[in-house]
Amino acid sequence: MSRRLASASRPASRRVTQAAALLALLVAGPAAAQPTPHEYFEPSPGEDALLGATAMGSSLPAALQTSSGLAIAPDVSRPTSPLEKAYGGSSTPESVDASYRVDSDTTRPDVVSYDDPFIPAVTPFKRLYAYDGVSEELELVVHQKALTPLEVGGDVGRQDDSFFADMTVDLEANVPVRIPSPGPMARVIKMEAQPQVRFELLKDSADNWFVRATERARVRLVMQLAVPRAAFSGALADVGDSALAASVPRLPASIRAAATEVAAHIGVSRAQAPKERVTKLVAYFRSFAPSGDKPQSHGAQLYLDLVMGKKGVCRHRAYAFVITAHAVGIPARMIRNEAHAWVEVYDGHVWHRIDLGGAAARMELEEDTSQLVHQPPADPYDWPAGSERGTDMASNASTSQGGGDPGASGGDPGGSSGPMSSADPQAGSDPASPPSSPPSPSLLSSLLSDSPPGEPADERPIPELEVQLPKPEARRGHPLSVRGQVSARGASCAGVRVDIGLKSDTGAIYVLQSLAADSEGRFDGAVMVPFHLGVGEYELLVSTPGNDRCGAALNH
Repeated sequence: MSRRLASASRPASRRVTQAAALLALLVAGPAAAQPTPHEYFEPSPGEDALLGATAMGSSLPAALQTSSGLAIAPDVSRPTSPLEKAYGGSSTPESVDASYRVDSDTTRPDVVSYDDPFIPAVTPFKRLYAYDGVSEELELVVHQKALTPLEVGGDVGRQDDSFFADMTVDLEANVPVRIPSPGPMARVIKMEAQPQVRFELLKDSADNWFVRATERARVRLVMQLAVPRAAFSGALADVGDSALAASVPRLPASIRAAATEVAAHIGVSRAQAPKERVTKLVAYFRSFAPSGDKPQSHGAQLYLDLVMGKKGVCRHRAYAFVITAHAVGIPARMIRNEAHAWVEVYDGHVWHRIDLGGAAARMELEEDTSQLVHQPPADPYDWPAGSERGTDMASNASTSQGGGDPGASGGDPGGSSGPMSSADPQAGSDPASPPSSPPSPSLLSSLLSDSPPGEPADERPIPELEVQLPKPEARRGHPLSVRGQVSARGASCAGVRVDIGLKSDTGAIYVLQSLAADSEGRFDGAVMVPFHLGVGEYELLVSTPGNDRCGAALNH
């Protein structure tokens, strides 16, 4: 099956004295009997951080002493690879992932993939897509899409948490492409790009980040970042409504009555202090649970059914929280990535990250899980028994080379309308799936590395992978609709991950995104076709690593 595209680490940190000592040793080598005037010392990251040393060939610090431990600067000189996960690409302020439509699949996903480009890692809270408004169609959107410059420079304050960012970005000429940030209100202190190209950083009203360059290129972008530590805590300041009013977009008439009904049901009103309203909202939405009894409604009625029935995983909770919060005068945003969704709430001073739970059972990490992990302040809100917190999912994560391309659709990790995870529509699975079972790597990744897929002793039944393509042609920078079903021995493979890729006539394989099958093994979504692909014939590759009941399969 083929499709035609239409043209439409470790840092090397050496101070000058150390470099001179090494040179002296090399020059003095033949005169072994002579005493060496200098002694070579191994780099000390702690000393680098204390003395403010810079990384070799860079203006970035060699190390940062953070609240979570000592962070070592990435090696800026490391070249990019065509097989690396990349952000940017076809994810722009106008692409399909720039808005969010809630779905009715309230089952819990089995496994999700995730990539974290930050040191310390903020797993699973990488900010990839943020929405601060509600449209007439009841989609979450960016309230003000106009992009403003993201300033570079300044100092790290005592109340800030420090990070390095190390990501591969596919830049497009004069097109803003999406990149992630580690937290709300993040600031860029310093940055380096290799190879060097002219570009600017931009943001919108929901604090989505974009890079706009003058030419198409794949670059390594390494940054020093700072985020107010208070942004990682849900503890809000005591303020009145007057401090918040300008930050709350007006709800459309199509949802206003339903949101007012929900607020009354929860017991929140403008008669209460904003801080009390938020506390009640968090308690209510954290009490949701995944459910196999999926609502059959849509629009405002779906919102009502989700909230009144307390049904759903992370994306349902965050979506309904934002609408309800706006109805009672609380500025709120939904944030999501390929693996999780949560909310941010504004208290007139700081946007605060608040996890509402509903995370997937298991997570595959694209990076080494031994790296430094960010330690946020204590959570001020209670968790009900049996909650599926994002941090619990991260703690139980395993490392894999599987998953989609973070740059394909807004980093999909997470794509557009495609169901790939608990943060994406229709991401379903069996809630009873044991979280201890290790997830399988992507067969597409196995093709890329020329390694044999799967385990030789795999006794799971090989599933049938049915694939349908609604349209005969795909365009670069546009979504490609893919649907189908995964089943084995007459039974559905519920919640399995479905990896989508393309193979060119030269044999090059491009991993695009991942979707997730619902409770009946069906998948139906859109994956973004990258700008950088050449015009021509491509073979569609669809694979699944399977789950506890179904084995792995690859459909050409």
